[in-house]
Amino acid sequence: MNSIAIRHYEPADYEMLCAWRHARGKTSIPEIFLPKCGVICERDGVPIASLFLHMSNSNGMCMAEHAASAPGLSLKTAREAFHHCMECLKKIAAELGYHTMAVFTYPGIARTLERQGFHKAEKNLIQMLASTEEVQNGR
Repeated sequence: MNSIAIRHYEPADYEMLCAWRHARGKTSIPEIFLPKCGVICERDGVPIASLFLHMSNSNGMCMAEHAASAPGLSLKTAREAFHHCMECLKKIAAELGYHTMAVFTYPGIARTLERQGFHKAEKNLIQMLASTEEVQNGR
């Protein structure tokens, strides 16, 4: 049958996303890092991929991030699932008034995104994270 559907991420999906990442040898993303706007791609009612939309409140730019897919998918199925997730997030972003979407990703996924209208903005860019809790706690 292979019917594809997109639904909104729900907090109950978090453990599934962690399992997907662990199956690929990656660490879990802390739940507090996940934006409120996320989508799950399902094939025949079974979740197979997810993607989140980080929305800036200071300009018209947003970011797609925290992509994850179920282990055991073929490359073709994973690409198709992420394509549906990305198209859904692009539609949501446009409806909310965002004019540009950024993605920090791996080279293989970047090649796929180029076919969806994305272009490389920077070479050798490394994503960095820092906690703001030290500042809040006076450290």
